[in-house]
Amino acid sequence: MTTDTRPPADTRIMRIVHSALRRDIARAAQVLRTAPPPAQTQRVTLADHLVWMMQFLHLHHSGEDSGLWPLVRELNPAAGALLDAMDADHARIGPEIERVTAAATEYRAYPASREDLSHSLTALEQVLLPHLQREEDEMMPVVARTLTRRQWDDVEQQVFIASKTKRELGIEAHWIVDGVDREDYDVTVRKVGPATRFMLIHTFKRPYRRACAARWGADLDVSPRLHQPPRTEGSAELWIDVPAGQLYDVVADVTRISERSPECRGCAWLPGRSPETVGARFRGHNRAHHMRWSRVCEVTAADPGRKFEFRTVSDRRNPLYHDSTTWSYIFRADGDGTRVTHSYRIDVLPYRPLLALYSRLQPQHRDMRPQMRQNLEALRRQAHADTSTGSPLPRTA
Repeated sequence: MTTDTRPPADTRIMRIVHSALRRDIARAAQVLRTAPPPAQTQRVTLADHLVWMMQFLHLHHSGEDSGLWPLVRELNPAAGALLDAMDADHARIGPEIERVTAAATEYRAYPASREDLSHSLTALEQVLLPHLQREEDEMMPVVARTLTRRQWDDVEQQVFIASKTKRELGIEAHWIVDGVDREDYDVTVRKVGPATRFMLIHTFKRPYRRACAARWGADLDVSPRLHQPPRTEGSAELWIDVPAGQLYDVVADVTRISERSPECRGCAWLPGRSPETVGARFRGHNRAHHMRWSRVCEVTAADPGRKFEFRTVSDRRNPLYHDSTTWSYIFRADGDGTRVTHSYRIDVLPYRPLLALYSRLQPQHRDMRPQMRQNLEALRRQAHADTSTGSPLPRTA
């Protein structure tokens, strides 16, 4: 039996696009509720933007229906029920897209129809927002397990990029990166080659900002947040159809972290207190891109079935290891399974010169939530594998 080592599909752009849709639907709803009503210029530019956004959403769903879902269905027949649910969602959302388009067109010409547009946006939100969340939480993990990165990139280029003009891509790109952090910005702009990227970024920057000032107001900053300090805390949550005790056992065995973490290559308990108890220490060996490092960690909470927590030990004698971060898992029974919350908190930041260097060399560390989400998905697979074999993998010291 051979193992497919090709990298899985990187579906982060789907969440980024969804966030842009949520953001501007919320902005539009706010403008429509604000007194006094928008003046003519703002009313026209807002209506035009909503018509454009509904067209974008329609093409986005059409691309999924024609290019993405059929490929997933072919390669992963077990995903059929979930794909059927995606199709049903699109069928419910389609009429609401048409209603918003019609209401925005009417509002452009007749200010008195503002209330109708506001109601149509609310109706769209009621069917669209749950769908977007379900697609991120349930469908995208299936896509990532089914398609390789090459297959995903081919679909993106053929279905969502190749058919658009440079002007369309320029407007779309600046809309997507409006307000995003560095990681999401890099994911988005690297969908095209360097020359095209340079042209799109610099040619359409000012027109996009002028349009935003007209429809949202001049005070709104729509720039990407490219120089934000690293997030010092965050969490990810996932419901797993496995009892809390079993999940706790997998997490507390730190020698298995490398099965879940995209960076950890191995962990081993150190001499001293008993493994998996408060005060016990272990060393983790990590690698990201061309960087390798190891850290000593200490267990700070060990409540079986409820909470497991550890921190990286700050070494004040070594400036490279001055920082310290606490990582925790909280397990809560929820129906037939467990809701797991994985969180982190930076208790001691690296020294300032090193912080700037780390941010450049390891941009994924600016916000660890995406990696924690991957960790929880891998935890679910670990627990399912243990259940199917009847016992966890052997532990090593």
